[in-house]
Amino acid sequence: MREATSAPGSFTEAATSLLERAVAERVTPGAVLRVTGEDGELATVVVGARSYDGPAVSADTRYDLASLTKVMGCLPVLLHLLEAGEVSLDDTVSKFFANAGWFQEQSLGNVSIEELTLHSSGLPAWTPLFAWVSNRRTATANVLQTALSGVRGEYDYSDLGVMVLGAIIERVTGERLDALAKRFVFDPLGMSSTCYGPLEPGSDVAATEDDGWRGGVLQGEVHDENASVMDGVSAHAGLFGTAADVGEYARAWLTLDAPFASRRWLEEANHDRSRGSGPPRGILWRLHSDNWPIGKSMSTAAYGHTGFTGTSLIVEPEQRWTCVLLTNRVHPRRANADGVMALRREVHALVARTFGAGAGGGGAGIGASGSGVRGDGTSGGEARD
Repeated sequence: MREATSAPGSFTEAATSLLERAVAERVTPGAVLRVTGEDGELATVVVGARSYDGPAVSADTRYDLASLTKVMGCLPVLLHLLEAGEVSLDDTVSKFFANAGWFQEQSLGNVSIEELTLHSSGLPAWTPLFAWVSNRRTATANVLQTALSGVRGEYDYSDLGVMVLGAIIERVTGERLDALAKRFVFDPLGMSSTCYGPLEPGSDVAATEDDGWRGGVLQGEVHDENASVMDGVSAHAGLFGTAADVGEYARAWLTLDAPFASRRWLEEANHDRSRGSGPPRGILWRLHSDNWPIGKSMSTAAYGHTGFTGTSLIVEPEQRWTCVLLTNRVHPRRANADGVMALRREVHALVARTFGAGAGGGGAGIGASGSGVRGDGTSGGEARD
C-alpha cells in the first residue's frame, strides 16, 4: 500500500522506494514518513502494513512512540514547570523525595534535575523493574532507591533518570503525566491522536512485539516492559501517536512557538548543556554531532530523538524542516537496529537535499539517475533511546 501527499514527485518516488525496500528486507512491516516546514506539511509518504500480512498502514495509523515520549510527554511538561518557577534545574531529587537513595553513599537524592535531563546522574541505563514489581507505586519506589552505578557528571543514557523526572513532575503537580501532557501539549496543538495507551481494541495501530511474557502480539499496549508496570503512563515511554501529530509537535519547536513554554525555554532546551561529557545534549534532546548515528546530512543546529520501536523525530532549524519517521521495526520480535538506523540516515539525507535551504525549495535536489541517496557509513545499534 502506498500513499503520498503534498511532495514533489521526485521526492515521493525516492522516499517510497526507500521505504518499500525496508519493507521488502523485513526491516519493518510498514512506515509513515512526514516532513513538515514552518507553515505545515511538506510531504507524507505511507508504505506497507501494520503487521506482516496485516491491514495496510494509513496516514492515520498510530505507532508506539517509545522514547519519543521523553521529548513529547516529559519534556514539555517539565519546561512548563520550569517556566512557572515550580521547579529549577538545580533542584535535587531529595527536595521532592526525602528518602530517595536513602542510606547510599552515592545518593540519588543529591542528583539535580539538570543531571537527570542530561543522562549524567550516575543511574544505570535500565533495570528490569517489570520482573520485580507489578504496580506503579512500587515501580516508582524502586527507581527512587536505585543505586548510582555510574559516575555523576558522566554521560550514560538512562530510562530510569527520566522516570525520576516523571515522578518529580507528578509530585509537584499532584496529577498524572498523561493528564498534564493532554492539557498543556496535545490539546493546544490539536494532537487529537496522541495519547498514552492502552488504546481501544480495533484501533488503527501498528503492532509491536510478539511478547511471550504478556501472551501475544502487542497492539495498542505499550511495548516497553517497565512502562507497562507504570499502567502504561511513564515519562520515558508509553505514548502512541500519528506521524501528523508528531510533525505538528516538531513544528512548534521549529517555529519556537509552543503553548507549553516560552521561546526562551525552548532555546534553553535545544542548546548544548553537556559540558563535553558524551554526545552534545540539551534538555532531553540529542543534539547534532559528527558521530550522530542517524546521519550527517543535517546542519550543526539540528536536534532530535529516537525510539526503540523504530521511531524518530528530527528538527532542523537552519534548513527549516522537521522529519518524522515512524516504523514498528520490533515486529514481530526485537533484533539489532542496523536496518532502521540505515533507513533513517538515507531518509534524512533525502529530506535534507530536497527541502534544505539553498535548494530552490529543496536541498541539492534528486538526480535523474535515481534517488541519489546513499548512507553515510555511520554504524551502530540502538539502546532504549
